[in-house]
Amino acid sequence: MTASPAPSDVRTELVAVARDVLEHTQNSTVRVTESVMTVPAAHYTDPAHFELEKRRLFRRIPIVVAASCEVPNAGDQRPIDIAGVPVLVVRGRDGVARAFLNVCTHRGAVLAHDCTTAARITCPYHGWVFDDRGALVGISGRADFGTIDTEQYALRQLPVRERAGLIWAVLDPASTLDIDGFLGVFGSMLERFGFEHWHVVAQRSLVGANWKLAFDAHLEFYHLPVLHRATFGSDTSAKALYYHWGPHQRLVPPGRRAIRVAPVEGDLFGQTEWPESDWTDEAMMLGEWIIYPNISINTFYRGGRGVLISQIFPGDTVDTSTTVQTYLMERAPTDDERSEAISMFDFLGQVVGTEDLPTSMAQQRALSSGLLPTVCFGRNEGGPQEFHRWTERIIAADDADLNSLFVVDSHR
Repeated sequence: MTASPAPSDVRTELVAVARDVLEHTQNSTVRVTESVMTVPAAHYTDPAHFELEKRRLFRRIPIVVAASCEVPNAGDQRPIDIAGVPVLVVRGRDGVARAFLNVCTHRGAVLAHDCTTAARITCPYHGWVFDDRGALVGISGRADFGTIDTEQYALRQLPVRERAGLIWAVLDPASTLDIDGFLGVFGSMLERFGFEHWHVVAQRSLVGANWKLAFDAHLEFYHLPVLHRATFGSDTSAKALYYHWGPHQRLVPPGRRAIRVAPVEGDLFGQTEWPESDWTDEAMMLGEWIIYPNISINTFYRGGRGVLISQIFPGDTVDTSTTVQTYLMERAPTDDERSEAISMFDFLGQVVGTEDLPTSMAQQRALSSGLLPTVCFGRNEGGPQEFHRWTERIIAADDADLNSLFVVDSHR
C-alpha cells in the first residue's frame, strides 16, 4: 500500500494551485493546451468499443461505490450495479466497509435490491445466509441439501479502500492494483473535505446518453454561459484552469466562482489581499473535483456547505448511462437548512436533467448516424482532452503496468 503524503505536502499542493489561480486572476489570463484534439465519434457509438471500456476500464481500476456516510452503521447494505457488475457494499460490525459481488454463490441470485440494514445477508431465492464478512453461515434445508465446503461458497469479495470519506472498489476479486497509488496526492487532498463526517441529504438517478457524452459536460466550463444561460446566466464564466494529478483533475475558474452560489467568507479566488498564512482548506477547495473515471464533486452554499457528488455509470447499451446525484452536507441540517439544500439539489437536477442530459442524448442520435467522423475539443477544453487521453492509455495498458501508470507526485 502506498504511503499517503504528509499533511504539509498536501497543503503545499493546495497552496500551489491557489497561487496559480490568483496569478491568472490578477493577469486576466487562462492556460490552454498546445493544440486542438479530436476523438473518433465511434468511441461514443460503437458497441465493441463500449464493451472494451467496461472490461478494460471499469472492471480494472478503482470505482467509487459509495460515500462513507451512505453506509455509516454496522449492517448497512447498499447495492449498486456498475458496468454490468452487481456490487453490494456492507458496513461490518467491526466498522470496516467491504464490497462483495451482489450474487448468491448457490445459484447466482441477486442478494439485495434495495438499501437496508441487517445483521446478515440473506438470499431471497433459497434463503442462504451470509455474515457481514461474506462467510456462508446458513443453508436452508441443510440436511437434505448435501455436503459442501462452506468456505468455497463465501461471497466473492472485491478489493476495497475507504479513504477521504469515500469507498473505492475494484470490480475484480483477483486485482492487485494499489488503490492508494491510483489516488496519490489527489486522494490526500480529497481528505481535506472530511466527507466521513458529512450527512446524506438527497439522492436521485437520471438517465442519459453514452457515459462519456454525459461526463464530458462535467469536464469543462466552456458550455456554461451558452447551454445554461437560462439557469446560471449568460455572464457566467466560460473559462477554467485545469490541474491534473494522474487521471484525476480539478477545474477552477479564474476570478470569482463560475456558478453563482453564496461564497465562503473571504472568497480567496475573488480577491488578492488575503494573507497566505490565513488561506483555509475550505477556501482552497473550491472548484470542481474530478475523480477518474466517472465522479464529479462540486461545492455549494445553500443552507450551509454542501457538495453534489455526480456518478456517471455506463448503461446496458453504448447509448445509455445513469447519472447518480448525491447531495451531502457538512453538518446535520436543521429543517430550514435542509429545505434550502433541497432547493439547491432540485435546481441542480433541473440543470442536468433538462439541459445537460437532453443535449447529450441529441448528440448521441446525431453521432449514431455515422456521418460525423470525429468530435473536437479546443485548447480551452483541457479537461476533456486529458480525460480521453487517459481513457485510451488505460485501455491499452497491460494489467502488470497499471500500478506504474498512476505514479504521480504533484499537479501539472
